[in-house]
Amino acid sequence: MDSLNNIDFKKLASQQKSIQMKMRLLALAHFKDGHSRTQIAKFLKVSRTIV
Repeated sequence: MDSLNNIDFKKLASQQKSIQMKMRLLALAHFKDGHSRTQIAKFLKVSRTIV
């Protein structure tokens, strides 16, 4: 997990063309910031089971 701390998921998400990949990367960015799965689901406007 230490290697993931150096990755800027928000920057990677902004460079993606695929909406699905953007959502995945944004979810990882929120998770890295310490948000719960429920909070991330609300941020991304998806169900918690998808996160």
